[in-house]
Amino acid sequence: MRYNVSQLLKGHVGETRHYQLQNEIAELDPTIRPLTALNGTVDLIRTNEGILVRANLYTTVELTCSRCLTEFGFPTRFEIDDEFYPTIDILTGARLPLPAEADAATLIDAHHLLDLSEITRQDLTLALPLAPLCRNNCQGLCPICGKNRNNTACEHPNAEIDPRFAKLQDLLDESNRSSQ
Repeated sequence: MRYNVSQLLKGHVGETRHYQLQNEIAELDPTIRPLTALNGTVDLIRTNEGILVRANLYTTVELTCSRCLTEFGFPTRFEIDDEFYPTIDILTGARLPLPAEADAATLIDAHHLLDLSEITRQDLTLALPLAPLCRNNCQGLCPICGKNRNNTACEHPNAEIDPRFAKLQDLLDESNRSSQ
């Protein structure tokens, strides 16, 4: 995910390069387990100060359900919209002062290579859910025997309800009877 932007840095403000991206991202982050390659489009646009990167990317990653602990594939889409800043002037070779908002991940190196790896890792991580579910109605694990309630029903009596919540259980039972 590295792009040589030396010619684009020599170009006029507004000049654009368009790329189709298809990259394996297995080495991007050890906590992200990709099932498919990262695909999408990347636009590099020359600005007054550097290169604006706009990308629309998608992939499928393997996640663990927060309720039943089953691993499942999660398709995800995310966008990148960041400006990258050159560290070396393309014409003179002199070091350039960095803008205050510049982050190490958004710097174009001395060889005029723009690397999207770290920004992609950050944006992909932010696009993933905090508590992933394998499906919306996941039943989770039985708190008594530990079986996955999506696959099998438990054959033990329900645990006794805390007396403080007995009235709430009565209301829930009544609501279930009236809806049937």
